[in-house]
Amino acid sequence: MNMHDIEWLYNLKKEVDIFLNHIKSSRTPGFFSYTLSGDLYSDSAGWGLGNAVFVTKIYYTLGLLDDLSNDQRKGLYDFIVQFQNKDGSFSDPLIKRKSCVRDKLVAFRKFNFNNFFHTETVRAETRQAISALKLLDPDYIVSYRQYPQTVDAVKGFLEKLDWSKPWNAGSHFSHLMFFLSHGNIDNKTSLIDYAVEWVNKIQHEDGVWYTGKPSLQEKINGAMKVMTGLRVANRLDFRHPEKLIDLCLVAANDGHACDNFNVVYVLYHSSIVLQKGYRSEEIKAFAFNRLDIYKQYYHPDMGGFSFFISHSNTHYYGAKVSKGLSEPDVHGTVMFLWGLSIIVKILDLEKGLGFQEFVT
Repeated sequence: MNMHDIEWLYNLKKEVDIFLNHIKSSRTPGFFSYTLSGDLYSDSAGWGLGNAVFVTKIYYTLGLLDDLSNDQRKGLYDFIVQFQNKDGSFSDPLIKRKSCVRDKLVAFRKFNFNNFFHTETVRAETRQAISALKLLDPDYIVSYRQYPQTVDAVKGFLEKLDWSKPWNAGSHFSHLMFFLSHGNIDNKTSLIDYAVEWVNKIQHEDGVWYTGKPSLQEKINGAMKVMTGLRVANRLDFRHPEKLIDLCLVAANDGHACDNFNVVYVLYHSSIVLQKGYRSEEIKAFAFNRLDIYKQYYHPDMGGFSFFISHSNTHYYGAKVSKGLSEPDVHGTVMFLWGLSIIVKILDLEKGLGFQEFVT
């Protein structure tokens, strides 16, 4: 391994911290901009739930969360909590308003009305908010209860998902597993067991959970979602992990931050299931080559990653939030750092860098 090729990794902690300081509000504790300079809305718009969640996870990944002052941690915690609704869910009101028309148009175009009233987005925002609050305060008590809590309800929930689109279906399976794992219900173990048994019935011999004929990219992205659900419930043990490794090693998956992360996540955690004994040298070579791809999204002069290779992300849950300038954003930064926290484990570099992989 050429140390010159990985030298930039050792500058990330300092450089990304500078980026976070640049996007931190000086008047609203806990508020961070989505991009360096291209946001369409300021902290006065009463938004930023997702931004604060991403920033919390960035600090954790870099090993900087414990270095924050009590006021900084409290600022992040209180900022996230203010977006909590009476039923325990979390949602960003600006994102809901700005994505309202799109949600309804998509519902009619795809004849899928699950998110017609922003329900699926709220579920996703709630999961992400709770996972961030758990990083800030491991004793945080989850009050959200709007998820299936009987076998029949779990069965109906999973059957209603469109598994021909495994990324979308897998994400909601993962949300379910997260809430069951963190929820205060007596029958959580039996419900988790049932959900795992159900989803494994649609796992194919290529290792992926789906119906129909999704693309290779969709398969890998969907597998990542299912695997995060299994992992958060401590059930990351499944059939055909070697087939998932085979798929990942021939996949491109470098279109944007999420694609780049998903393939690394599936590759690494499949190898963990196999106890790292299958195609290990090829996995290391893949991970090392992925660093060159990741570096193309990094802006060393600004200290963060952009979601796309040439510009920042423009939309968050269907709402346009930035101009998409050639600069980093918190979404791209958290995804690429999450991926790097896994890559350095594959390459046995984690001790020198101090990166941490969060479980969400």
